[in-house]
Amino acid sequence: MIGSLWNKWDLHLHSPLTNLNNNYKNASIDDFVQKIKAENLSLIGITNYFYFKENELEIIRESIKRAEIHTTVLGNIELRINQPNKDGEWINIHLIFAEHITTKTINDLLSKLSVTNTTLDSKAIWCSEDSFLSSQVDAGQIVVDPQTVIQHLESNLTVGKDYIIAMCPNGYGGFQPDRKEGRSVAVALEIDKFSHIIFGRPRDRSFFLTTSRFPNAPAKPVFTCSDAHAMDQLGEKYTWVKAKPNFQGLRQAIYEPADRVQQSDEFTERTFIKPYFSKVSIEGKIFSDGEISFTEQTIPLNPNMVAIIGGRGTGKSLLLDAIFSRLGNCQGTDRVRNVKVEKLSITLNQGGTQGTEIEFDELSEDSYSYLHVSQGNIHNFSKDPTVLSDEIKKMLGIRFVPYDPIASQELTQNLGGYRAFVEYWKEKDPSGAQTNTPKYQNSIIEKNTQLISTLTNPQNHELIQRYQTNSSTINENKAFTGRSLEILSEITRSIEQLNSRITEYNGYRDSLTKLPHIVVDEIIQGINLNNGIAEAKILELGRDNDSIRAEFAKQGINQDISSLLHKVADYQFAIDQAKRKITEIDSKTKEYHSYVARRGELAGKYNSYIENTRLEVDSAFGKLQQHNPEWNTEQNELVQHIIRDINIIGTTIFDTAEFYSGLERCINRGKFRSSGDKTSLEKLVSTFCVNNKEDFFRLLSGQKIINIEGTLTSAEEFFWKDEYFNQGGRYELINYLFSPTSIKNYLYVNADFTYKGKPVNKLSVGQRGTFYVCLKLATDPFGSPFIFDQPEDDLDNEFIVNQLVPLFNTIKKYRQVVIVTHNANLVVNSDAEQVIVADNDGDLISYSAGALEDGDVRTGSGVRSKICSILEGGHLAFEKRERKYGI
Repeated sequence: MIGSLWNKWDLHLHSPLTNLNNNYKNASIDDFVQKIKAENLSLIGITNYFYFKENELEIIRESIKRAEIHTTVLGNIELRINQPNKDGEWINIHLIFAEHITTKTINDLLSKLSVTNTTLDSKAIWCSEDSFLSSQVDAGQIVVDPQTVIQHLESNLTVGKDYIIAMCPNGYGGFQPDRKEGRSVAVALEIDKFSHIIFGRPRDRSFFLTTSRFPNAPAKPVFTCSDAHAMDQLGEKYTWVKAKPNFQGLRQAIYEPADRVQQSDEFTERTFIKPYFSKVSIEGKIFSDGEISFTEQTIPLNPNMVAIIGGRGTGKSLLLDAIFSRLGNCQGTDRVRNVKVEKLSITLNQGGTQGTEIEFDELSEDSYSYLHVSQGNIHNFSKDPTVLSDEIKKMLGIRFVPYDPIASQELTQNLGGYRAFVEYWKEKDPSGAQTNTPKYQNSIIEKNTQLISTLTNPQNHELIQRYQTNSSTINENKAFTGRSLEILSEITRSIEQLNSRITEYNGYRDSLTKLPHIVVDEIIQGINLNNGIAEAKILELGRDNDSIRAEFAKQGINQDISSLLHKVADYQFAIDQAKRKITEIDSKTKEYHSYVARRGELAGKYNSYIENTRLEVDSAFGKLQQHNPEWNTEQNELVQHIIRDINIIGTTIFDTAEFYSGLERCINRGKFRSSGDKTSLEKLVSTFCVNNKEDFFRLLSGQKIINIEGTLTSAEEFFWKDEYFNQGGRYELINYLFSPTSIKNYLYVNADFTYKGKPVNKLSVGQRGTFYVCLKLATDPFGSPFIFDQPEDDLDNEFIVNQLVPLFNTIKKYRQVVIVTHNANLVVNSDAEQVIVADNDGDLISYSAGALEDGDVRTGSGVRSKICSILEGGHLAFEKRERKYGI
């Protein structure tokens, strides 16, 4: 049920019953079979020269049965043909017979074949033990004419069903003739033409896989064999074959000589560690609100390629949906159908020599990430270029990187400080005058200076001036101590927060070096010391002011001293406060200008962020096009083959329509109302003059590009024009223009692509789907299983035939491929190792499985028959392949 797996074959070995060169000594057939068992050979070609001993094949098969091992025996007759090579060495051919052909049938058939040799009196010698004995010749002397052999076989048996011919290029340089050797070349080519497989050396593989040996030459599998004539030679040489160990499996190896036959232990599918789903156990209802159910069964899964087929409504896709419903954490698909199987268990083999298995059932909380493309999933991605762009970035390994959080935080603080200044600048007194302007504060100074002058005369001038100076100094010191206390409070709060974070940091596992808490005792001590000095100064000047009152009385100045000095103090306080306010206004104005300048600089940082995002797309695709040192040559060539028609670049998109649509919501639309000659949008564009990314960042940098009735204006100047804003004022527009959260809606990077030179808007949905699958496989080609539900629904037919089939042939070596399909070419030409057939009997779904080589179309049995009856073009797919190889 698991389909075709790799197993060891030796198609050319002799048993203790061999006619020539028998070196088995006293070994019995049972001893021979035990050695076969020890060497783990799944199929053997029991070989003898020109004929078998009576019941030879049946004797060995019976011994194998008694030993309870599962080794298949095929009959192999070795014939020496009458055409030697250039060195005078005889060339052997082998006739390999199917299991159903008995020893007696083979011997009877050969006994009617005349050999080239004749008796001393020129009579015919027949290919049989009796004829050799009566003619007084032994097998070592006999040669045959190959064409006579072929004609005799074709007259009595069916090639490919009953037998095939193997060529053994003894002493012939691996059967790769020097094309200057004349007759030897001709002989070699003729033998190559009528043979189906080669018994040769590992180094002969590449030569016989080429199709340029002669016109229309098929690639042929090379089988390395032991040609054992003794016990110790058994198992010395063998061939790995991925097929059922039977004659039909041998036929399959002929159809796929490169992928199904390996001449050494070191090949990809034995050495590459790939995890795969090894079995699925199902039972019970599939949907919580339906009656359709799975039959209780466990389905073993082939580690290479599994094709699930079935008629309409048989549940072929439900098995994949069930796997997805259990694992769920797969790349490249959205959840499909609310499948909730009553009993479901999936076993994952982690690969390698140990093959550790993990079971995912209803008790498992773990998930497993694999590649799953559901039916129609490609269409959903490929129909929307923006969605497809986002998917391309994910496939290229580009994860969304938010704009620099530090810069974002600074921008938030910047805009907050800017807004605070605007509100500060616009503060008004009860009369409606702006208070936080130098002009307003200078008027306060001028007014209170005049008031003090009205209180001064020559007699009290000196004392008032002295009182005024003292009061000014006192005010300064009080302001200083007030600011000191504010700073002290801020330091205390900040230090508490920082030390709390340090405590948190020290608690981290990786914080091996513990950080000390921040201590600011010296700073606090310095602030307190300065405050003490200022307070002492205030007391000292207060005492001096008290003495000034006494001086008034001492000098005989007859005035209301208390009221006079109180007014002087009030006027002086107002003057000092206004002076401090002017200093504050100057400081805040400088801050305001720095906010505006820094805001433009931060906008430039966002421009760099966009450019880096664009370059990341270019770099990611460029990396995909480069040689990967961790892959072998075949893997690198496969990926480059997949992406050869693809080009991807990062493209910066400034969506002007989206930009102006959002901008319009931030301003007084009445100023841009449509008129007879212009629409609202046209007015907005002609005013703000932003048509691309470059214009946008010129606007943000402070350049004068806004056109107000013919006058070019900067964004900041525009922000102060209140008539252009609604109740929310400028802040909504500032946030829209400068906040990364807003900018990303109209300025972003797309991964644009071309497929076969065509941009996305020139591609059909099928071509977009083809592009999607190519990139999906190129960016995640090896490792976890790949499940693909009905690829033919979303892909270009040309791509399926010319690219997807050979792609599956290669990629299944490196990852398990499981498909649901109704396309016969995908099953047959991709050489699926396992075919699972879905069946629905009254809402009860079950599955049967096997290999391509299982069954017989004529009798209506097995997988081959199901493929032909279920899949359109199934017969044609098989026949086309069989005609190509002549079997």
